Amino acid sequence: MNDLLFHAAPAAVRRLSRRLTELLDQLPPEERSKFLGLLVVDEHERPRMVLTGQYSSGKSTLIKALTDEAAEVVIDSAVATDQVQVFDWDGLVDLVDSPGVQAGLSDHDRLAEEALRAADLVLFAVTVDLFDDGSVEHLRHITEDLRKAPQLVVVITKSRTLHAAVGIREVAVRAALGTFADQVPWVECDAKTYLDGLHETDPLRATRRIEASGMADVAHTINQIARERGELARFRVPLQQIALAAGEALASLTDDPDEEAILTVLARQRRALTNRRGLLDSALDREASEFRSACIRAVETLADTAESIEESENPDWSKLESASDVLNAQLSDANQRFTDGVHAVVSSQLADFISEVREIEASPYAHQLRELQAQVVIEAQEIPADTGLLRDTDRKQRRLPDWGPKAAKHLKGFQKSWGAGDGIKQAAGSSGHQIVYKVGKLAGWKFEPWQAVRWANNIGKFAKAGALVLPVALEAYAVVSDERQEVRAMKEKLRRRNALIGRILAQCDDISRSALAQVRTELDAEFDAAVRDIDSVNESVRANQSLRSHLNRGIGAIQSEAIAMLDRLGEPAGDV
Repeated sequence: MNDLLFHAAPAAVRRLSRRLTELLDQLPPEERSKFLGLLVVDEHERPRMVLTGQYSSGKSTLIKALTDEAAEVVIDSAVATDQVQVFDWDGLVDLVDSPGVQAGLSDHDRLAEEALRAADLVLFAVTVDLFDDGSVEHLRHITEDLRKAPQLVVVITKSRTLHAAVGIREVAVRAALGTFADQVPWVECDAKTYLDGLHETDPLRATRRIEASGMADVAHTINQIARERGELARFRVPLQQIALAAGEALASLTDDPDEEAILTVLARQRRALTNRRGLLDSALDREASEFRSACIRAVETLADTAESIEESENPDWSKLESASDVLNAQLSDANQRFTDGVHAVVSSQLADFISEVREIEASPYAHQLRELQAQVVIEAQEIPADTGLLRDTDRKQRRLPDWGPKAAKHLKGFQKSWGAGDGIKQAAGSSGHQIVYKVGKLAGWKFEPWQAVRWANNIGKFAKAGALVLPVALEAYAVVSDERQEVRAMKEKLRRRNALIGRILAQCDDISRSALAQVRTELDAEFDAAVRDIDSVNESVRANQSLRSHLNRGIGAIQSEAIAMLDRLGEPAGDV
């Protein structure tokens, strides 16, 4: 370790801590406090070596031996240590006894974890039975997660209780340490043999027991690691705290399954609304097209009648009046079919839409979001979390996201507006019901094309009066005396026939345009409001994602810098 890096460490700690604090300030107060609490480093004069291991690893006996029985430690085959204790030692460190881990006691595991995170040095105790899956997992947690390999020593306890061939224990230790095997020293001892030596009355036997215990090697290793790495550990611990706080903050910022669920449901709702609105427009246009076709057929019948009368040897224009009555009836019937068709289209399309909404509500994502809605109720009413509202016991209750209440309100409202009831008629008050009701009450829907009817009735009157100038639509029906103008006359007849049809169609198109404009106004009011609500919730979720992405980048960079500094601080002297 060179002096430059040694002196740069404190500045790096301050800089990274300040940057991390600024980013954590953007989190909700509860989470902010939790993560900032991880940055607090206990100030103490000498480096502290935390003893850790499984609850039966012999830590308590080891401390008693290291302190020549000065430490008042309970030694028991059961769980003996239930708190963190600090013992003065004649060496360069203070010994810290923590509760044994993996004893099935969550409070003990928590206390041990807190002690380890703040540890300047770590002594990992394992019995002569060596490592099982649990102890390897705990050891890897210390070296990989907490990144304390440069501050670690492994001690095999109860070494005299079981004989082992040369090299067996070393192989086991190296296998347990994995990639950190070359960085971590290890020794073996038998603390009980040492304690027995202290009580031996025969000086020679006492000396033999003490020497055979291996405790001198343990003390030497502790002192050596304290001299080489103890002071350096003062810089490593705050960096480790920064890396850990950043890591836990990043874990809380990972993609929330609720976000994927709400965005998926919102997308399906919006797509369903947009598609259904398009289907409604297409169906309404078809009704208008059928209405127009019916009007064309009716007026062409009138034109055919007029031409037939004109071409007869003795034109009887009185027949045009009855033809006009037929036109009136046909147009009236067409108008009624159009009105009924529009009603039917709106009703059936919205009924189909309700079924589609219910399919969305039955989806796995929607089911997942019901827990979110229940959580909103719990937090809003301050209901204890064990009320049974949250049924999914396999999933831990997470912090309610900022967008949660807004999303829950939307989901409830959307279900009520579009998915409630057993159909449109039973869903009184729903958006679909309101649309159908208003469409049925629209003014002008019973309007018959009176202008067209009255105009058609006047045709015969003009003809019987022998008017020299007929209405534009009937000029083609005048007798053409000059056979040399036959072609011109035929063109005029076609033009005037089209003019007649056009005048009737103009009336029909006015009716359909007016009716559909009113229907679409009602549809737009409900559909657009639903889309705006969806977009508003979507924006809230996306904003939260954007903030999380920003925090992820910033906090991730801090974690990487802290880990890089830790790696450099863990390198042997001369390698930096």
